[in-house]
Amino acid sequence: MINPEFTTEEFRKLIELAYLGEWMINAQHDPEFQDEPAGAIVQKLLAAHKLPYIDLDAETGEYFMKSEWTERLYDEYILDYDDHTFWDELTERLALRDLARKRGVESDQVNRDDDLLQLRPIEDRYRAELEEHGLDHLEINSGF
Repeated sequence: MINPEFTTEEFRKLIELAYLGEWMINAQHDPEFQDEPAGAIVQKLLAAHKLPYIDLDAETGEYFMKSEWTERLYDEYILDYDDHTFWDELTERLALRDLARKRGVESDQVNRDDDLLQLRPIEDRYRAELEEHGLDHLEINSGF
């Protein structure tokens, strides 16, 4: 059995890392599609030591992090991650679409790794536009 020693602060950080990892795995899935082992590991960590901001739900028998803690993690890490991911994905997907159109092929026929030299300048143009104007200049032209 592995039994590393942690200071209280290190253990708190370990719980945060586990919580954020479990959130990444399960947040977008309905309850019936949750990764239960990930949730079980978070439960194990929450139960391991009595720390402030951790409580036990008497009804379910599960431990939970109080909202002050999870809200801070959400504000500090999840929102920032989501924001960066959104803009990066939008930039990459628009560039991929444009290169595919230029070649007269479907987007799935463009390989990001093989075509990186052609994709980068297109991504850079989109990134600059989106950084300056956000979504203000983005239009959908399909009878929306």
